[in-house]
Amino acid sequence: MEYNSSTPSTSSENTLKFPEGNNTIPLLIIGGVAIGSMILHILLTFILKKVAKKTGWTFDNEVINNCSTPTFFIFPVASILLTLSFISTTVDASIMDPIKHALDIILILFTTWASIGFVKAASIAVSTNNDFIKSSNSVQSRKLHTQFVVTIRCIYGLIFCIGAASILLSFPRAWELGASLLASASVVALFVGLAAKPSMENLVASLQIALTQPLLLDDYIKIDGHEGIVEEIQAQYVLIKTSDERRVIIPLSRVINGCFENYTKSNENMGMNFELYVDYGIPLEDLKQYYQLILQKSDNWDHRDGTLSIKECQKTCMILKASMTAADVKIAFKLKGELREKLLEYIITTYPEYLPRSRHQNVEKRSGTDSMKRIVTKMEDAILEDTSQEISEKKHFILQEKE
Repeated sequence: MEYNSSTPSTSSENTLKFPEGNNTIPLLIIGGVAIGSMILHILLTFILKKVAKKTGWTFDNEVINNCSTPTFFIFPVASILLTLSFISTTVDASIMDPIKHALDIILILFTTWASIGFVKAASIAVSTNNDFIKSSNSVQSRKLHTQFVVTIRCIYGLIFCIGAASILLSFPRAWELGASLLASASVVALFVGLAAKPSMENLVASLQIALTQPLLLDDYIKIDGHEGIVEEIQAQYVLIKTSDERRVIIPLSRVINGCFENYTKSNENMGMNFELYVDYGIPLEDLKQYYQLILQKSDNWDHRDGTLSIKECQKTCMILKASMTAADVKIAFKLKGELREKLLEYIITTYPEYLPRSRHQNVEKRSGTDSMKRIVTKMEDAILEDTSQEISEKKHFILQEKE
């Protein structure tokens, strides 16, 4: 084995040469370099973890957690490629060149993975330590959080595109293919433009939403008849979570080009209402007093608005509208369910004769105590009936034995 460096300008001469037909030593060198690089990576990762624990920063811990796996493969692949450039073997170039090309592609893939992990670590560190994102002003916090999420996803997409382009350009025929596509660019652009129009519209719409912010994460909106909380804002669509746990997917182009209602655009406070159908003879003042009483006792009410009024009068009944407000959407839903249940229970037990009914029907007035008495009486009657049935069965059995 000899090292030839007589002519620095010639790269082929700056290589380690071995006797012809002897590929064992080069393979041992390549294998040793790969194993040594992996051991070096393990040692460096161990040392950096110890240092990161002492610093107390979020960023260095997240970098190690998200980048240690791809870099574990980058070290040996990069070391093998570097070693191959200095070792001359008798392996045919038609075999060695595809191996080097495959290693180049593997290196690009893991480098892309490591870059995405680094950006993810930075995003976690910023979101964890940023006081504006964690501020008490929920609307401002959600604005920054929405911009931050959309920006990070755009960076992910850019890194992925650069990685994919690097892999494609590593093929020699990729440049020829590009030239042939440019030659027929007018026809290709026409078909691609028509096919990708919806996707491009949604992609541009995602950037518009990040900049103009017509809606934010956790906003309560109503669009195309669907009502719910904005759970996710993706590159192509918005995911809405409805009150009955359904997920509705709305394309971003519909959000930008259409009309929708945003109930929490300016602040988190949320107003709710529900309707009740009752008879005209119900004591409305008593019902209003009871409604105010249950509002005052509820921990979910924010004391801004709470009224019970007549919304509409129909031929057979009138419609009452109960309004209430809460600090945010989730609390508002809880308050709405709580008040509706208690108010309806009060009407059923106190004024059952004033529930919606036909005008010729008469309903006996009863209270909750009367209802309970009737339930107990029915239970007692059932017990007595069972007891009498058992006695008659015993008598029949005794008579059979005597016979």
